[in-house]
Amino acid sequence: MWPIRSALFVPAHRRDWVGKALRVKPHGVILDIEDSVPPQFKPQAMEYLKSEIAELRDAGVAAFVRIQPLYDGTEAEIAAAVCDGLTAFVPPKVATAEEVRRLHDLISYAEGKAGVAHGSVGLLVLPETAEGMYNAYHLAKASPRVRGIHGAISGPVSGDFARAFGFRATTGGEEQHYLASKLVLDSRAAGAMYPMAGIFGTHQDDHAAVEALIRKARDFGYTGVAVMHPTHVPIANAVYRPTQEEVDYYTGLIAVFEDAEKKGLGAVAYRGAMVDYAMLPLAREVLAEAARDRG
Repeated sequence: MWPIRSALFVPAHRRDWVGKALRVKPHGVILDIEDSVPPQFKPQAMEYLKSEIAELRDAGVAAFVRIQPLYDGTEAEIAAAVCDGLTAFVPPKVATAEEVRRLHDLISYAEGKAGVAHGSVGLLVLPETAEGMYNAYHLAKASPRVRGIHGAISGPVSGDFARAFGFRATTGGEEQHYLASKLVLDSRAAGAMYPMAGIFGTHQDDHAAVEALIRKARDFGYTGVAVMHPTHVPIANAVYRPTQEEVDYYTGLIAVFEDAEKKGLGAVAYRGAMVDYAMLPLAREVLAEAARDRG
């Protein structure tokens, strides 16, 4: 299922919201048992997880579970979620590689008990602490389960990342450029090739602002985004969907390059620019994404 271009947060205690989420066609749903669930409803949220994951699995949608920060009850939360169809956990406020390794072991144990293939459940690590942001490479490197680092691109309303880092979020977002670039690079350098970004901090009905944040996340290198409101999912899908112009360009590039290879050339002029083998992987990725979208 990776890369997952759009994921929608859904409070896990709202059982009927999963079906509503599917109507907007997200690539993934993040079933939340952390911030969006009042304490008295957390046991109910955990009870619903496996049926919700089954519903997402049957719809062909990736199922994530955002657990609470590592504590004595983490083992029970993981056990409540591990089943066929679970894509990954999203652990928040992760600060050290040791925490990731601990989560890896707890998931391995739960996979064994549930009869789920070992290593099938991933981690999308959310480093909402200054220490975690600093250690992002080591977090991503700590377990082969880590599919990516979960960062954030914020509008002017500051959240956990801003408070932990110490910046004040602005509409322009220049204060976030270093962090966004660092988390993407740390993730990919550690072999976790699918960093994602949470999109928040702007009015939910300001779709132009939401689109601007999603485009910024894409341009920084995040392979997908997690959004808080259903109306933001189609925006994310559209931003990450290759345009027809891109499809035409890369289709032509590959055709020209294949013809050049037959003539013994490793570089060729295409639409006024020189292209060589270094340009082919991106061309193939874009066309594969376009084909996946059509499917």
